[in-house]
Amino acid sequence: MRTMKDIDLQSADNDPLRAQIFPIDTESISNAQSSSLDSGPEGSPPTSNFTFLSGERSILYHSNRSSNTSLQCIIVINPQCVILGQMCVTNFRIIIEPLEASWCYENKYRMEYFEIPLMMIQRLERPSDKNYCMLDISTKDGRNIRIGVTHQAQHEFNLFTVLYSYTFPQTLVSRFAFLHRDNGPEDGWKIYNFVNDFARIGINPSKPESKWAFLDNSNWEYCETYPQTVVVPKELSSNDIKASANFRSKNRFPALAWANSRNGATLWRCSQPKTGIRTSISRCLEDEVFLRIISKSSARGQGLHIFDARPYMNAHAQRAIGGGVENTSYYEATELHFLGIDNIHIIRESWHGALNSNSVNPFKYLSAFEKSGWLEHISLLLQGSTAITESLQNGTSALIHCSDGWDRTSQLCSIVQILQDPHYRTIRGFAQVIEKDWVSFGHQFDTRLGHANPNSNDEKRSPIFIQFLDCIYQLGCQFPTHFEFNNKFLHDLAEFAHSCRFGTFMCNNMKERVTVNLESRSTSVWTYVFAHLDMYTNPYYQPGQEETITPCFSPRRLQIWHELLSQWQPDYYYPVGLLLGPSDHKEALMKSTYEGMQMYKELIQQRDKEIQELKSQLAKLQGKEAEHLPDIE
Repeated sequence: MRTMKDIDLQSADNDPLRAQIFPIDTESISNAQSSSLDSGPEGSPPTSNFTFLSGERSILYHSNRSSNTSLQCIIVINPQCVILGQMCVTNFRIIIEPLEASWCYENKYRMEYFEIPLMMIQRLERPSDKNYCMLDISTKDGRNIRIGVTHQAQHEFNLFTVLYSYTFPQTLVSRFAFLHRDNGPEDGWKIYNFVNDFARIGINPSKPESKWAFLDNSNWEYCETYPQTVVVPKELSSNDIKASANFRSKNRFPALAWANSRNGATLWRCSQPKTGIRTSISRCLEDEVFLRIISKSSARGQGLHIFDARPYMNAHAQRAIGGGVENTSYYEATELHFLGIDNIHIIRESWHGALNSNSVNPFKYLSAFEKSGWLEHISLLLQGSTAITESLQNGTSALIHCSDGWDRTSQLCSIVQILQDPHYRTIRGFAQVIEKDWVSFGHQFDTRLGHANPNSNDEKRSPIFIQFLDCIYQLGCQFPTHFEFNNKFLHDLAEFAHSCRFGTFMCNNMKERVTVNLESRSTSVWTYVFAHLDMYTNPYYQPGQEETITPCFSPRRLQIWHELLSQWQPDYYYPVGLLLGPSDHKEALMKSTYEGMQMYKELIQQRDKEIQELKSQLAKLQGKEAEHLPDIE
């Protein structure tokens, strides 16, 4: 018999990330025990319709070193529902399947609910239990699952220790991405080319008349978290740039991100200046010259707007720890604007609140979600991006920074480009802007997404990239014909960012990627995407819409991204395999209708052709009959 005393609560009630721990109804557990939980026979098949990925293998090894592909287990759905299942554990994921084939369909559970990439797990614990070895699994996308195997199986397979070591590998090269290979029509690592991307918008430093130059940062001489090549003003010397870098946090000096080819206004990114009370430097002449050159670079020469992503009070509070803000009295023709976007800690708590709102009474869901403040943060990002876009459209160059210039700065830079440049609203262009403003410019994917980090309470975690994807989801809702990709594309990018199946969203900067030869040792996510364009193409997309899009950032117009935030809830269950929610259902229906129309068009054309051939044959027969008829006078 099982009681609450058998469970180690470990302050679970106070931890929003911990899998919900509850007493199990004894009758339910007895029903589950009616079938023995033995490990499957050696070589037994894993779950139905299960296919190993390239590089994937079972990690269940018997103490005598023989391998098993699956184990029987119990799945604790809730205190009154405990069912038997079969569990397959590989070096990439856990797959659990209820033994009753129709259980998921009848209870409106997506089969994917029980398929968990190991790197998606943020907490793995083993609560005490007399009868079973229980595993509590909490994932980064809101799943809380409790499974149990016999103590004998735990002893024979050392299940918890093995699973823990693969979930939180101690070395980067131990991750699944270094074993996995995906083939496709394009090599995703070559999707983004720095020189070609800037040439497309009229930035070609190789021309003598160009105002700009390529700065070689391949040995990380200027900044360890920047790309290997950066665009800077041509008239600045190497020492000028180094002085500006030393004046800014993490040496992240102003770097060109994009240019408006119509009016010459340019978009720049950097980190905060080090003007704090703990520093002996209050200004930097080289940095002032740097920004003066930028302010005069547009066709109209209308100055420079500095957009500090932080709230005003937060930005000035940074002076106490060595950061700070620009003193505009030192910078010619500049204006300083604060966008009021909250930091990673606020966003992390908001994300937890948004996910946890799914566990409250359904009638109180909207109230709980509102308390999370998630849509408010989305609104502020869109509002800030719109303000920056207006500046660039009016011919005034813009410089964006937050604290270190790799979180809010990456969000704003990429959204601003997507609003103005229709190329970045295509699948290829969207991949390129992510490669440029997130991967190359050093967003800390490993740290922010908690890759291989067993400390789920790490304060450096924050779903900054996921928040950006939600912003793009909002744009797609408001401008459904302007984006080549659909919602499933955004949803899958969120999953791939966590799962570490591909190398794209691993490491914290380009220096780390080059050090481990990531490009040659893993597959890019874009290789997979371009091999599955039929899944990710928006049937409503109308190419040729060149205008800048201006979103409504009022919370009244924003929508909850249920396909991501509520995807595991029964009321968002869709029995059709690839459909995540209503939006995907509409897209699939539209695509199916279009394909049906094309089929009927081809059928009609074929019938028309056959009719013409029959008419021709009939005409020939009639002609021959006329030749044999006697003339009547």
